[in-house]
Amino acid sequence: MKNHIITNLFRCMAVSALVLGVAACSDWTETEAVEQQVRRPSDQDPAFWAEYTAALREYKQSEHFLTYARLYNSPTPSASEKDYMRCLPDSLDIVSLTNADNFSRFDAEDMVTMHEKGTRVLYQVDYAARKAEFSGDAALKTYLDGVIAAVAANDLDGYSFTADPLDATATASIVSTLSAAKTDGQLLVYEGNPLFVAEADRAKLDYVVLDTEATTDITTLKLQVVNATGYAGIAPERLLLAAAAGAPLYDEDVVEHAAITEMAERVVSLGPLAGLAAYDIDNDYYDVERNYPLLSDAIQLLNPSK
Repeated sequence: MKNHIITNLFRCMAVSALVLGVAACSDWTETEAVEQQVRRPSDQDPAFWAEYTAALREYKQSEHFLTYARLYNSPTPSASEKDYMRCLPDSLDIVSLTNADNFSRFDAEDMVTMHEKGTRVLYQVDYAARKAEFSGDAALKTYLDGVIAAVAANDLDGYSFTADPLDATATASIVSTLSAAKTDGQLLVYEGNPLFVAEADRAKLDYVVLDTEATTDITTLKLQVVNATGYAGIAPERLLLAAAAGAPLYDEDVVEHAAITEMAERVVSLGPLAGLAAYDIDNDYYDVERNYPLLSDAIQLLNPSK
């Protein structure tokens, strides 16, 4: 009898505990909105941030190898933070927005941080890829007028553009219009083969990003650099080499390297040239230890003492 009473007592206690547990879990798992405040570095320690960004601006104004990157900004929908300027490496000199037609309020917010860091932001006119959108000279002029207005309204730092090698008239129009629209301190950067720009117009370009992003071997790369600096007459200090994240580049011994880091090496050995331009950087964003590992390593390789 005594054992029976104890057994029933344990059963009652177990049932009671189960009921209480369910009730408690019900209370604990009830969803409740939690207010989250994202504090940017500038808000966490304003004095340190001011000192840090001042050092960045001083570095970018000093003599050093440039790093330039294309960014497809503010896609719809956005996949992650990699779609925004605020996540780019702090030491990046220039970013060219390839979706600048869709310049968003998030981009506008990031412009403040970009300028604090001394990073210049360009509006890209990708004529080579979008030629079909322009039915003639008038349509192109209307578009370029809109680009110039957007650069002024959003406090961008200039323009980059591509060209169709079979449409010299459009290329001349782009160079003439954008170079005339440049204000003090703004840049005009051409991405492509400089021989596709009229000789008289090449002096209007601040920098040329050579179309080496698809180059896979050093022999071809050397010929491209010779053509750009020799036949096209582009001064080495105005020439950047392009490399795509995730692409290979084979050296003289046919050893494979990551294109971005190997191209950074060649900026020095084949020149010295102005610097490196990184394409397809979304392929370089995710990493266990840090974001943009290849691009960050290339910046450090080019400017180890900075």
